[in-house]
Amino acid sequence: MQRRNRNRQNGRHHNVVAGALGIAVVVVAAGCATVYSGNPMASPMPSTPGVSMATIPGASATGSPSGGLGITAPPGSAPPLAASLPLVDSCNPASVPGAIAVAAPAGGGASSFALRVPILEYHRIVPLAEAGNSLSRLVVPPAVFAAQLDVLQAAGWHTITLATLANDLQAHVKPPERTFVITIDDGWDDGYTYALPILAQHGFGATYFVIAGRIDRPGFLTSTHLQAIVAAGDEIGDHTMDHVHLPTQPAAKLPYEIDAAAARIAQVTGHWPESFAYPYGSVNSRVVVAVAACQELRIAVIEEPVAPETWANRFVVPRIHVGPDTTPARLVAELGLLGAG
Repeated sequence: MQRRNRNRQNGRHHNVVAGALGIAVVVVAAGCATVYSGNPMASPMPSTPGVSMATIPGASATGSPSGGLGITAPPGSAPPLAASLPLVDSCNPASVPGAIAVAAPAGGGASSFALRVPILEYHRIVPLAEAGNSLSRLVVPPAVFAAQLDVLQAAGWHTITLATLANDLQAHVKPPERTFVITIDDGWDDGYTYALPILAQHGFGATYFVIAGRIDRPGFLTSTHLQAIVAAGDEIGDHTMDHVHLPTQPAAKLPYEIDAAAARIAQVTGHWPESFAYPYGSVNSRVVVAVAACQELRIAVIEEPVAPETWANRFVVPRIHVGPDTTPARLVAELGLLGAG
């Protein structure tokens, strides 16, 4: 599996131009800490049929009544529940002692350098019978997900994370041909029990966008899941604390939704997140400024028609929605048109 190169350093400031929205942004680290405690339940662990766990570090396979494979979390003591951790309303790396801060490569800045790396947007990878009241267009059964990745793998495509894409943009590095990004939104636990083994089978990685306030809640990724996902080489991104419509939130609420969520992910995984996904794909200039002001976030994605990625528009990068009706042939054809392949 291709893994993210995470060279790190403590603290930094960005001067950025959010070109797609015409916004000049000066990013500063700021914030204060507040404390909150709670007691959500850990999420259940359904079985994962027909996959190999050999490429997932620390995980092991166990039999399930349906004849598939279940996932056993890596050995060791369970981490504390996320909601029991202090709420840190700041993106200052020093506010979460021990968490690895984000480091940017040399170079970058405004220029004509652009990439055309397709970014796929998934939500749930789960059988329809287990999807509850999730919107059907957001539910991709595991067999469909595997078939989609089969055809991309056969066509020579391979993945990078959004963090790697940000690094490449800033350093003016062109990834190899047929490079794409897989993103999985909302932090459902099927991202671990179903998606992760299928990704590992194909040698692919993904960026998981997690709603920080739902970590350890029933049906969502647990702290142990997130640590295993990071150990497997995948990326955990920020999807706000509560999955609210950010353009309608008061200015005072934005640091909580953006910064506190990033800090919570850093507390749980030991790594500050580098990427952000706007809930519902909704964004305006005020929200972009707030996201860019979190000094650890380096790239953010929206739901708009695909356009080339540049350093100037890195906080409004578009994605391709993938649903259950997206046929493998259509997907590989679309990526072939958009990417460098």
